[in-house]
Amino acid sequence: MAVNPKKLRPYDEPPRKRFSPIPSAPDSAAGAFLVVSLLWLVVATGIGALGALMLTLPETLRLAFENQFPVVGTVKFEVSAATVNSGFLNALVYGWLSNAAFATILFILPRITGVRMKMEGIAWGAMWIWNLGVAGGMAAVYFPTFSGTGLLAEFPTAFDGLLLLGLLMVNGAFWLTLLASSQRLPYISLWFFGLALLAFMGAYALSSAAQAGDWLINLDDTVVALIYAFVARMIFTFWVIGVALGSLFYVVPRATFNALASGGMAFASWILWAGLSGVSALGALVDPSVPYVVTSIGNAGTILLLAPILLAVATLAMTISGRWSLTLGAGTLAFALLSMTFLLSTTVLEAIGALASVQSQVRGTEWATGPIILATLGAATFAHYAYTDHAAPRLLRRDWGDTMLTDVQMWATFVGAAVAGLSLVAAGIVHGSLIADGASTDQINGTLTWFRYAASGGLALASLGGLAALLSLFLMYTTARRAEYALVDSVPADGVPTDAVAAAGS
Repeated sequence: MAVNPKKLRPYDEPPRKRFSPIPSAPDSAAGAFLVVSLLWLVVATGIGALGALMLTLPETLRLAFENQFPVVGTVKFEVSAATVNSGFLNALVYGWLSNAAFATILFILPRITGVRMKMEGIAWGAMWIWNLGVAGGMAAVYFPTFSGTGLLAEFPTAFDGLLLLGLLMVNGAFWLTLLASSQRLPYISLWFFGLALLAFMGAYALSSAAQAGDWLINLDDTVVALIYAFVARMIFTFWVIGVALGSLFYVVPRATFNALASGGMAFASWILWAGLSGVSALGALVDPSVPYVVTSIGNAGTILLLAPILLAVATLAMTISGRWSLTLGAGTLAFALLSMTFLLSTTVLEAIGALASVQSQVRGTEWATGPIILATLGAATFAHYAYTDHAAPRLLRRDWGDTMLTDVQMWATFVGAAVAGLSLVAAGIVHGSLIADGASTDQINGTLTWFRYAASGGLALASLGGLAALLSLFLMYTTARRAEYALVDSVPADGVPTDAVAAAGS
């Protein structure tokens, strides 16, 4: 019997690699959330472009039917301007911005604390749970029988449960890692991230409870609508804006190789933002059953939100001092500067819209959607673009510089978001004046046609920017040479010790 001697020496053969269905390697969760977020950005902006077009051709592009089922009764399916625009906002906030926010938080946290991410595998699993919930909820949006009617359409209870579970898992990974850190006063970005995560989970739980209560005990429709409006405002101020600010406070010092200009100003902006964001949400409670003083306090809070945004932008601008030339080309600092610009313009428009004289003119028009587009596709999107430009080479371990795709990504998104948002703001002003003049519905629709075409074109252009970002990420992974990033390319921000940064990575 012949014997192969090599078979008796297994140490001559390299060990087989084992692949886990739930990876637990460092940064695996952040990388997964980042890739999925860019896919959602393309989907969301595509749906938004269709929705803006459907406002101009509401009946031509409308599709609706209903069927009877033994247990659930009548089930309606509807593809209309209302459901498509609802789907756009849900895909934008829960798909693109939330996945990008999770990626940002999970990437930045270990690098600030100097502690490896706790429950990395759980956080990676949260990516699947969260996106299954978003995908199922997005499908339910087109079935009005099962979904809510708020600004951010409330998903059926089963999908709400998936989203809450995903949020709980990310919160668990965040807080366990933060508590394991030896730092007594974490860097300012973690203050924004921590409150944003808690507020988002609390607001979404409130919305889910309202929908479950409406289904079980048939709550008053007005109460449910007010809760939905309050929750939507909380999500925009705490979650969308909060994570964007936290990301900018991390990215700008590292991209400029400057320490944060003033930790005191940054912390003051956090205190004001934390207090005024909750007060601002009261302004969404517009109904005769709500005392006028409550709504007025909310509107005052919306106006005063200018203070923390101005403080944050001023701090970041001083941090860029001496490095302004780096903002001239497409890249991390250019994205950050555009985010700061959109933050200021959005807050100013929100403050103007909170004035009683303006509200009486533009309430119920396209005005309300304009600042939302500028906040989501402008301020928050460019903050996440800045994070992506900084983090993607480190996540994928690739040597990559900015290319022509980065220029396309920046300019297409900038022009698209600005055109879409400002077109809707202008449409709201014109719409309000036409209503005041007693114009008919046909006259109003005819006048607003070109504004809506412009909004549709802007959203389609922003979709091109998302495609460029996704393609750039794909080319980085497939064509760029592998690289290990040294720790010396990371300059600690104010309050972050060098050894903490070195322990966690660049």
